[in-house]
Amino acid sequence: MRRFALFAAGLGVLCSEAWGKAREVVRLRPVESWNLHYADDSCRMARTFGTGKHQVILVLDRFEPSDWFRMMFVGKSLAARTGFGRSDLKVRFGPNEEAFEESFTTGSVGDKSALIVNGAVRLAPLTKAEKEAHDESIRRPPHVDPPPLGEAREAAASWLELSKVLSHDLVLETGSMAKPLAALRECSWETVKLWGLDIDQQKRLTRKPNPTRPSYEWFNPKDYPPAMIRGGYQGIVNFRLIVDEKGAPTSCNIQESTRPKEFDDAVCKAVMKRARFEPALDAQGKPVPSYWRQTVRFVLAA
Repeated sequence: MRRFALFAAGLGVLCSEAWGKAREVVRLRPVESWNLHYADDSCRMARTFGTGKHQVILVLDRFEPSDWFRMMFVGKSLAARTGFGRSDLKVRFGPNEEAFEESFTTGSVGDKSALIVNGAVRLAPLTKAEKEAHDESIRRPPHVDPPPLGEAREAAASWLELSKVLSHDLVLETGSMAKPLAALRECSWETVKLWGLDIDQQKRLTRKPNPTRPSYEWFNPKDYPPAMIRGGYQGIVNFRLIVDEKGAPTSCNIQESTRPKEFDDAVCKAVMKRARFEPALDAQGKPVPSYWRQTVRFVLAA
């Protein structure tokens, strides 16, 4: 059966900890400052941790102004149990936030292994109430954003733990996350300006674009490119729409994609044909242009 799914840098110190049974823990300190890269459709923050065989690069990508970001780990020591969409990766931003589990995809960057977290994440998992409200808003729009985590919680987060999927547990001594996340936030608003939108207006919206039907209904199994099915290809596509004051998408832009390009084309074709919105409203309640972004995963299952 075929399925199409939308899912609306210090030297290491090695030690052992109890985690069911004793596991090796690799702790890495940064060897360089955070590096911020501005792109037309996204912002990337990266930092290298450790040296030698245990060296790891942490990459954070943000596609819009919010608490959410995508996360990737790159390094020769990161060979994980392979799989597309596995859900046993455990992440924690310590010391105060709770751990959460996410699915992941494995790949490579040059001669290094890459472990890519499939979903957007933030420093802390959603509370039960926040998750219920979020899930309900997907089924029955309008979309509900959880309350911002705030700078105090970002400042308190000082390390990142990755566990369960590697031969060892990994801890990156990030230091306070306040400045890197603030820089990502500022960069994200600058990208909104590049999209031709008024930043001040977008910050004061009383309503974001609201899909007239759940966004997962924009896609169906026939949208999976036949050539990609025959080749056994799977993919992840992050896209952005500009939505006009009447609620119609006027452009579709691919923010990031695992490629091949056939997936990008299939996503934009589907959303430009089927996506419709109640338009965004400004501070005075007047319809104004804005944006909508989403991630689509193409998955083949036997």
